[in-house]
Amino acid sequence: MDLKSAQAELSAIQLKLSNIITEAKGASRDLTSAEIADVEAGSDRAFQLQAGIRGLKSAETMSAIAGTTAGEFMDFKTGETHRSNEVKGYITPASIKSMVTASIPGASKGLVAGGSTAIPVSLATSPLKLGTPTVGLGLLGLIPTKVRETPSYSYLRQTVRTNNADVVAPGALKPTSVFTVAKVDNSLAVVAHLSEYVDTYLLSDNSDLEMFLTGELTDGIFSKVTAIAVNAFATSAGIQTQAFAANVPDSIYAGASKVADLGYNPDVLLISRAACDAMRLLKTTTGEYLGGNFFQNGATANTNIWGDLTPVIVAGLPANSALVLDSSKVGLSIDSTGITSKWDAFTKFDMNQTRALTEGRFAVDVFAPAAIAKVALV
Repeated sequence: MDLKSAQAELSAIQLKLSNIITEAKGASRDLTSAEIADVEAGSDRAFQLQAGIRGLKSAETMSAIAGTTAGEFMDFKTGETHRSNEVKGYITPASIKSMVTASIPGASKGLVAGGSTAIPVSLATSPLKLGTPTVGLGLLGLIPTKVRETPSYSYLRQTVRTNNADVVAPGALKPTSVFTVAKVDNSLAVVAHLSEYVDTYLLSDNSDLEMFLTGELTDGIFSKVTAIAVNAFATSAGIQTQAFAANVPDSIYAGASKVADLGYNPDVLLISRAACDAMRLLKTTTGEYLGGNFFQNGATANTNIWGDLTPVIVAGLPANSALVLDSSKVGLSIDSTGITSKWDAFTKFDMNQTRALTEGRFAVDVFAPAAIAKVALV
């Protein structure tokens, strides 16, 4: 496709989308499903065309440079500088300046009043983030993830695990162990949110702003899915419970022992910040920390407990309880798309405003509830 055709198609798409939005606004109604589909398809095509147009313009610029017939040029074989009015295909100082001017969007000469000084003012393009996940993805980085081909699916959950294996005398009846499973139907649910509207020029003038906004939106998705997973673990029928036992470390250890006694491998501890801090600050009667001198590794160091139990700080988890689990017996299901972010460049295009949508489809699976212990910390 040539540049003229691409620009014509882009103009036609923008006009069509503008008419759709204008008609809906004029009728004070929401967009229909068909109109939303048209807007999304048109938006995707418009972005493709815009990228293609930028590439075609760059090609034209380079073609113009290659056709330069005057000025100095360097023979890269000999290193000598020559001046020619006939040789084509060499990059000259003048053509470099022309290329830079032509390739910068909106490049133009600036007029400064006599006696004034032009001082460029830059905006810090890396906004300060108010919160980030504790360690990478936290809980979501520790449990297995499975891609589901369909929104609705089934899996097998173990409900009974009784091992009766024993020594059997010749001719005696062999014991029967009970390993019961049940079919569980589950389905992916959409977790999504939108950013506020942002001025398009602010977005284009600050290269890190788009990454910052989509990063914050993605962190929000991770936080919500983590909360959903913790709630699913804590409320699943068949999980074990551990009453408070003298102090927080003893209670957690007893809960982990219950999980291990059934043959599972307790390797993750889900705990609130307040409860974790209280445990880390426990001291002996002589003033020594029970957990060792954690100041050497930083107050928030992700140090395992008893060698193999990884504590994960979960915001919103009640301070009076914690969860100990075998991470291999739970899972997170997602679709093949994963988490996506899209920008709406048309709803408020007449006000030069845009916003982002970040979403994904998730479900939490509990394959063996007995591999989870809910521990009382008070």
